[in-house]
Amino acid sequence: MTKYIITTESGSDISPQLVKRYGIYVIPMHVTMGSKTLDDGSFDVSDIYRFYDETGTLPKTSGSTPQDCTVVFEQIFAEHPDAHIIHIAYSAVTTVSYNSCVIAARELENIHIIDSKNVSGGLTAVVIATAKFIQTHPDSSPEEIVSFVEDVRERTRFVFLPQSLLYLKAGGRVSNAAYLGASLLKLHPTIILDNGYLVASKKYRGSYERCLKNTVKDFVTNFNIDPETLTIGGTDGLSEAYKQLGEATLNKYGYQDPQWFTAGAVISSHGGPGAFGIIGIEKN
Repeated sequence: MTKYIITTESGSDISPQLVKRYGIYVIPMHVTMGSKTLDDGSFDVSDIYRFYDETGTLPKTSGSTPQDCTVVFEQIFAEHPDAHIIHIAYSAVTTVSYNSCVIAARELENIHIIDSKNVSGGLTAVVIATAKFIQTHPDSSPEEIVSFVEDVRERTRFVFLPQSLLYLKAGGRVSNAAYLGASLLKLHPTIILDNGYLVASKKYRGSYERCLKNTVKDFVTNFNIDPETLTIGGTDGLSEAYKQLGEATLNKYGYQDPQWFTAGAVISSHGGPGAFGIIGIEKN
């Protein structure tokens, strides 16, 4: 029976518990603050906000390099020479990580690289669904696993609700006019993934509390989400009250015990502090 090992990038924000449970290997992405470039996950996310407050400059995020990928791939094959690697990559249109893995894999065999078309917790959702598929279908061929990933990525939904558009403006993802208009009108645009791209979507008006409740309501009523995949969380600074509000709103619509995720440095540098996110995979 073929041994499959899943790899992904740190921008998936996959938790150490899930990494251990499913034997997943994580390739680092990077964050540059001033003259220092650090591995994503090697520092506290609050350092990003502190750096922006002190300098007025948004940290720069960058994808995994071919060398980053090579190190992890060679480590796996040194430990498991006959394994097949299933690499589920961070959205290829947002970073170089996917191409870096393709370059690293040229000199190696038995590596299967798939663009997840997702980021952060959305990528984790695809990774964990694939890990469970492999567990329940251990005799699957690599082609069948790749086909599964390509299917599930199209059914994965991820909606992000920033508390402020300041970081998106600083990163050039929204215009200054849009930022000012949203501030004046108390608008909170959601950010979704559209074919791998992070794009502004539905705008909610009013207090953040009201917008959060409406975001959750619309998510579970517009999408036929598998309850076992439903995940909520957010960036550093999301209050416990807002977390509880998100869960209580889900309970109101019949969804119990959601999973939780904590956004890492890459997505936090775009969403800013205190952003709320909700993720799930639609049923077939």
